[in-house]
Amino acid sequence: MSGFRGSLPLLILVGVVVVVIGSGVFLLTAGRGLGQFLFGRAYAEGELRGYVASVLKEELRGSSCQPFDTDNNGYVSCDFTLSAQPNVTRSIECAAWGFDGLINRGCRTRLPNFQ
Repeated sequence: MSGFRGSLPLLILVGVVVVVIGSGVFLLTAGRGLGQFLFGRAYAEGELRGYVASVLKEELRGSSCQPFDTDNNGYVSCDFTLSAQPNVTRSIECAAWGFDGLINRGCRTRLPNFQ
């Protein structure tokens, strides 16, 4: 019986790890809408801050990103201003929350919508 008590904490730890990993996979895939609702805007704005600092080498003054990837391309629309030009609003697409966002990472210039 004492062998079972020694393995109980290990079983609890394994159970917690399974629940955490399962929840993360759910939020990235099937629960993408819930994940985007909870984390989408903050995730995209974080990607935008990184892009502006590393690629544009500018200071971000203001930003606003959409939380949902409505066209399912892995990116959301963001508008931002730079400290050097506070009156000029620029548009860009940044990685969306979800599995696509983990693959895409960063931002890209907005592509024209040809139909």
